[in-house]
Amino acid sequence: MLVLIMVKGGTSAAWVRWTFVVGGAVWIGMALTRGMMGKPGPKLTGTLRTAYPWMHRGMYAMLAMTVALNAAALIGWMPHDTGWVALLVLLAVGTMHGLFHFWRHNVLFDGALRVMTPRFLHKIL
Repeated sequence: MLVLIMVKGGTSAAWVRWTFVVGGAVWIGMALTRGMMGKPGPKLTGTLRTAYPWMHRGMYAMLAMTVALNAAALIGWMPHDTGWVALLVLLAVGTMHGLFHFWRHNVLFDGALRVMTPRFLHKIL
């Protein structure tokens, strides 16, 4: 949601960008210390199964780059709108990532969306 708020406002308010930077850094830190939580699932086979962990690493790399660019701009090391293109790329890549998991859930029937969503939503998935 923070990415969408930031994209809607162009170069958004500083507090929104700082929230994104801190939240993204915490998320990356959790992935580095606890490992990635996503698993390919038994129904994902072949090239997609092999590419799955690398796709997730790429997502984290995109997030890290976007967080770093926004932090550098907020600190004053780079121009104010430096993180704008990175945000748009992150939004596009995140959309493709979401569509991939939507495909997994609806074509492979592996319950991919159930793994990602809170339990109260499982009844409608």
